[in-house]
Amino acid sequence: MPFPDSQFQAAFVRSIFFQPFVRALQKHYGITLSELGVPPKLLEEPMTLVPYSDFNQWLEDLEHVIGNRAYLSKMAKDISFDNMDKLGGWFLSTPELALTFRRINYGTSCLQSGATFHGELSGKIIKWTYNNHFSSGRGRFQDSVRMAIMFTNTLRYFMGENYHPLRIELSGPPCGNGEFELFFGCDIRWNSASTRVWLDISILEHGNNFPFELTRPMMLSNLELDEFLNMPQAHDVAKMMYEMINYSRFYGYPSLDFVADKFNLSRQQLQRRLHRFGWSFSSITSYVLCNQAIKYMQADLSVKDIAEELGYKSVQSFSKAFQRQRGQTPTQYKEKLLERSHRSPI
Repeated sequence: MPFPDSQFQAAFVRSIFFQPFVRALQKHYGITLSELGVPPKLLEEPMTLVPYSDFNQWLEDLEHVIGNRAYLSKMAKDISFDNMDKLGGWFLSTPELALTFRRINYGTSCLQSGATFHGELSGKIIKWTYNNHFSSGRGRFQDSVRMAIMFTNTLRYFMGENYHPLRIELSGPPCGNGEFELFFGCDIRWNSASTRVWLDISILEHGNNFPFELTRPMMLSNLELDEFLNMPQAHDVAKMMYEMINYSRFYGYPSLDFVADKFNLSRQQLQRRLHRFGWSFSSITSYVLCNQAIKYMQADLSVKDIAEELGYKSVQSFSKAFQRQRGQTPTQYKEKLLERSHRSPI
């Protein structure tokens, strides 16, 4: 039985989804998220799930680091789906805008939880809408701008660089000295409850002028596809706990205090709720790290490197923890795993 939503809430965003943002940040400001204390390894694994509350804070903190609340305006042209590597091509490689519009609206459910992407029809106008109940403060404004930019750049991918929406709605007070109006090329309605990009419905039939292949593979490995489809929902406490612990390993060996803080709970509250399920934090952590170890084995990392990646103090402590979970040492398990993967199909 899951905890009531009001007691155990979190939303996640995949690192690949804000990859265009990270790249544009470095290109235009020479800044990396590591300057905000974000472990570089976290961004090297594109399917990593990041608590949205952390991403929200990074967006806000960058206002102070850069010294400009309108910092996204300088980066805007590079914040687009086509700068998102493998998945970006999938979103855009359709024969017409309508299909990409739909693909983004349903495909992003595997990239970000706790948010909605949809179209709202009003006569001959359709409002491409993004709503995120987990965003807050100045981070909410920056996230609103980020998605309005991504929507607009998608429209320009089909309609040409000179296309401008009919209107933009942003979740935040007026910002900048006309930089955003210049980028969007239209009127902006500030302090909106949701992010909306207005367009004439007729343009959804506009074709894609770029060459594309109907049978073009997306080139995701089996492991990446497994991770892409595995987005925990608000009612699934087990998956939420799993992913929060998996996220915490990037900051060192998972700790109860770190995870409790991400759920906005005290360590005592988290312990009580785990106890209701008959769980202990240490047993869940061992399970999560063991599963992640197997993924690293499939990527052919050495046992020593896996132990370091997962935050264990030594190879010996990792080996003992793994053997308790799987009944074999990491070396034994990896040898059998790789042997099976190298067998030729009959």
